[in-house]
Amino acid sequence: MGLFRNLFKSSFENWIESASDEELSDGYEERRQQWMKDGFGGNGEKTPEMKRINSEMSKRTAEKWEKDPKRNTDPNFRWTDANRWDKD
Repeated sequence: MGLFRNLFKSSFENWIESASDEELSDGYEERRQQWMKDGFGGNGEKTPEMKRINSEMSKRTAEKWEKDPKRNTDPNFRWTDANRWDKD
């Protein structure tokens, strides 16, 4: 079934799935520059391609954060606690 689905994916979708993080960022910036030149789409709404790239970049960032062994997994931890001068 997966191979069948891949046959019908657009070249854009295939690019998104295989592109590196840097390539996605560069692709987004290229589209953003063109979007600004074209008058922000007339209504300020980002293009579907920009939204899709942004979504993929966000997903990858969240996955990296989840896998980060240094992150604090304590649900009661507040980032301000790490910088308190008067620690208990």
